[in-house]
Amino acid sequence: MRGTERADRNIKLNHKLISEYRILNAANNYVRVIEQLTEMTNPLTKREIEVLKLVKEGFLSKEISDKLTISFHTVNTHRQRVIEKLGVNNSMEAVVLASKLGLL
Repeated sequence: MRGTERADRNIKLNHKLISEYRILNAANNYVRVIEQLTEMTNPLTKREIEVLKLVKEGFLSKEISDKLTISFHTVNTHRQRVIEKLGVNNSMEAVVLASKLGLL
């Protein structure tokens, strides 16, 4: 698949987040993909949520560590665990998904 175009159509129904995507395949045709995410009870710890909120506000890991009086490495560990728990690729995707799921 060559590219992804995301439709801005997210609908929350019965505790599920439904997203619709159009993916451009090798034949240059768009294929419709619908993704359902069951809304989870909060899988993130209180500290992970704190860190993610600060990421959302634009703080860097060093600034977050100073603000929360924890080490830089601990901040990065929290960020990595959030990414793993939410199944995303980076912190910004984590912020977007956590916001959509009502975790932030």
